[in-house]
Parts: sequence; structure tokens; C-alpha cells
Amino acid sequence: MSGQKAYTGLSMKKIVTGLVLAAWLLPAVAPADQQPAKGKLLVATEVVQGEVFARTVILLLHYDEHGAMGIVVNRPTDIDPGEIVDGVEALSAYSGTLYWGGPVQMSSLRALLRTDAPPKGAEAIVGSVHLVPIDDTLMDPPVDLASLRFYSGYAGWGAGQLDREMARGSWRVVPALDEYVFAEEPRTLWKRLSPPREHRAAIPGTEPAERPLARARLVVANPHRKM
Repeated sequence: MSGQKAYTGLSMKKIVTGLVLAAWLLPAVAPADQQPAKGKLLVATEVVQGEVFARTVILLLHYDEHGAMGIVVNRPTDIDPGEIVDGVEALSAYSGTLYWGGPVQMSSLRALLRTDAPPKGAEAIVGSVHLVPIDDTLMDPPVDLASLRFYSGYAGWGAGQLDREMARGSWRVVPALDEYVFAEEPRTLWKRLSPPREHRAAIPGTEPAERPLARARLVVANPHRKM
């Protein structure tokens, strides 16, 4: 009996050791609130360099095994959408600015509306923020223009691409809030959402957004194309 107990004890010790080793070898799984998903924010870390995505905050509109897409929400431009697009009543009545949404298909335009009474065809993203179709019915009934923003282009990732970038530490996932997406001072949003140490590691000098935004006026050619 003593030999059997010793054998059983040795077997259990091997099992426990094996389970601990297996758990150590498996990749760590981030908590649910740190995993990318529709309605979450991607905040660029100090790993992200260059003028395109450094210091960006991206609202994810879609994420699954096939890929992801989102729009940059912290890069306003000095362009009035009405200067670029003719024939769309929603834009002619809009006195706000155009946001640079990302480097993909900058000839496309998307609109976010913050409302508790979304129009027909709207897609809920997070809280009271909706992705809305851009047509002549957007302003009927009239909407609060402070709650409507237009974005040229978007950010896109192929299957597994965003996950690989996150594994390299390029992005932090932050639960989105209405006041983040519609920040009154969007240029300061990245600093608000990033740890102080990343402020010191970021590229010094002018905001990297300035150069690609200067080109946006040239490439936004047909922004009212249907999504």
C-alpha cells in the first residue's frame, strides 16, 4: 500500500508540474476589456512611429477573424467638407470640420452621430455613438451639429494583422466612451489616454498628424460614395 501511495503521489506531482508548465508556455490571454472589439479604442503606444499612426486614437467599427477596421478620431483638419462635396444637403448645412479617418480609401467619407434617436440605417457603435448613412435625410429632422462628425478614409487590417501588431505592443485597447469619441479637444485625446511614460517616448516636435492631413485636401475626391 505504501508503494502504491508513493506512486500515486509521484503521478499527481507530475500532473501538477505538467499543468503549470503548460500554463506557463501558453500565451497570456488579455482580460476582456483589453481585447479589441467593435466599439473599443485603439491607442497607439510609443512602439508606433512615423507620421501615419503615431499618437493616434482609433475607434474600431469592425473586428473579427477576417480583419478589422476603424477610424482615427483625434485628427481634425482645417477642411470644411462642404468645400469638397457638392449636392449633399447634410454637408451644406454642416459647419464643422473634416476629420482624417485613416490612410485607406481617403476618397470615402463616413459620419458618426451622437444621438439617442438614431436615423434609419444607423449602426450603433458604442453608447449613443452611431455610424450613420450620409444622404439628404441625415439632417431631417435637424441634428445638433456638435454631435455630428465626418471622417475621410479609414484604418484597416487584414486577417490576424491587428492581433500581430498588438502582440508587438503597438496598441493599447481602451473601452470607448461618448466623450472620448466626441472629445472637445481631440488633439489632446492621445495624451489623455496614454500613460505618462509614453509621452516622454513619443516623437518630439510637431504632431505627426500634420503632414498626412496636409495631403488630405488633395486626395479626398469622392467622399460621399456609399459605404
